[in-house]
Amino acid sequence: MFATYDDSVSAVPSRDLLPGGIFSTRRQVRRIGGLMGIAVAVCLWLTGVIVGWLLSGLVGGVISFVLMVMALPVMPILGMPAVGGGSRLLIAMAISATLWWILGQVVATRVAQRPVVGWREWAKEFVTMGLGLWIGAAMALAIGALALGAL
Repeated sequence: MFATYDDSVSAVPSRDLLPGGIFSTRRQVRRIGGLMGIAVAVCLWLTGVIVGWLLSGLVGGVISFVLMVMALPVMPILGMPAVGGGSRLLIAMAISATLWWILGQVVATRVAQRPVVGWREWAKEFVTMGLGLWIGAAMALAIGALALGAL
């Protein structure tokens, strides 16, 4: 007559995470989205270092510097092209890593709200939002060049 409640059976069906499934991928994007943002910056930095070693002269130096500024967008704010130093570089690395981590987490949160989520969607959104940082760093370089009389 009356239904009895069994404590061993949950009213909510469990979501077993299928490896490579939608829920698993969504969880993975949420958890390591920020680290992937830092990984993108590290890859840009290493590419800049390798280009600087392989291509000598003005072209190699310019490409290397642009890639390094893309990896560490805080460098122009700290005056890195005009004034160098190990402490400024460490500060630029720490602040830039924090910015890339925050950007990666924001992108992961935005992408995880979509019905289908994956690393391809994360990468598209990351590049779109990362353009703001890259354009801002390029503008800071242009303003610094104007202030120094290089342009």
